Amino acid sequence: MKAVAKYWKVIFALVLLAAAAFLYFNTYKTEQAAYETESQQIKTMITALESSIQENMRYTDIQDQLEPENAKVLASRLELYEHFPVEMKEEDQIMYILYLESLFKTEISFAFGTPQPITALRDGSTLMGLVLEVNYQTTYQGFQDMVNYLSTDSRITSVQYASINYDAAKDVATGTVTLILYLIDTDMMEYQPPEIPIPSVGKENIYD
Repeated sequence: MKAVAKYWKVIFALVLLAAAAFLYFNTYKTEQAAYETESQQIKTMITALESSIQENMRYTDIQDQLEPENAKVLASRLELYEHFPVEMKEEDQIMYILYLESLFKTEISFAFGTPQPITALRDGSTLMGLVLEVNYQTTYQGFQDMVNYLSTDSRITSVQYASINYDAAKDVATGTVTLILYLIDTDMMEYQPPEIPIPSVGKENIYD
């Protein structure tokens, strides 16, 4: 005990040194590593920003041209998209088939299709494809007319598959055509329901 009392200052100093070493290696070193990591991240961000600023400065003399050019790009994109329907609901599909029937004097049966995404576009829009399986009965000339029309359809429709069974004696052509109708899912345009004519009854009020 006398030895401890005699050297208590030395012992106390050693304890403090050990505590300081513990704090240094377990706290300071950890904080230092975190600081260095964060510092490196900030330096990387600053370098990227400086590069971006330098890149932007290269085009300061044409900044006033960007807005009208962007407007031209937007107008051009909208002009292209207007060739596509935004959506093709069941009533649209019915009207489309009825139109083909009246155009080619063709009896057509089909199953409703559901649009499926094909590819995402750079502006956030999506090119969609709707598959219609069309079963037809027409004349040989009617079949040719139908194929010629579909190849130039303003709806941008492609023929994925076609078959024909032809009875020359009766001039009857039957078969199946698989159509892909392309749509654009975009916020730039709104869905327009099909125009369905209302049959005339001859009077505005049938009770008059």
